[in-house]
Amino acid sequence: MKFLIPPFQIDGNFGFTAGIAEMLIQSHQANLISLLPAIPKAWDKGEVKGLKARGNITVDMKWENNRLTAATLLAADDCTVQVKYNEITKKISLKKGQVRNITF
Repeated sequence: MKFLIPPFQIDGNFGFTAGIAEMLIQSHQANLISLLPAIPKAWDKGEVKGLKARGNITVDMKWENNRLTAATLLAADDCTVQVKYNEITKKISLKKGQVRNITF
């Protein structure tokens, strides 16, 4: 008996998810987190929780009318990062386990 298993395109499934995450946060550069760098106009209102940025920082945020309304960072370790939204960059120092609300 032969079983036919359809191919599962794991790279496509994970790639799509990674692409969505990249539209919401980017942290390619050391100690720099960009919030909503490529938010589509069609997503005028939304919320995301638990995205991970480099440095093991958890990011939660909300937006409305394509504008960031709330952002929260949770640090797994002591760190200093720059958080960028549009053309504004803020330097944020965090202690391990500290939750920090950021406004722009």
